[in-house]
Amino acid sequence: MSISDKEPVSVTVRRIELDDVWFEGLGPLEVKALAREVELRMEKMSKEKNTFDTFKLLLHAALYYAAQAYAKTNTAGAKNKDDGKQLDNAVEKLAHCLNSLPLK
Repeated sequence: MSISDKEPVSVTVRRIELDDVWFEGLGPLEVKALAREVELRMEKMSKEKNTFDTFKLLLHAALYYAAQAYAKTNTAGAKNKDDGKQLDNAVEKLAHCLNSLPLK
């Protein structure tokens, strides 16, 4: 997707308007859905933390989603390591089998 293909969208979160919002690989509907998810997360945290400070709630929401992304990345990284170990073991077994074959 080139810069000219990006379609910026306006979103509102807790009466704060943001213009020209776009993210690589996401369409306008997805960006609006993410904005709504952030707003819902802020509402939940407002009740949990008993605060209405929009700035603090935005930071909590940002940290929440950053932690989710971080955990997902680390989980994927750990899975890739496990997959790599399994592949290495399979290659060793195959090499052992091939080495045990009589050469002609």
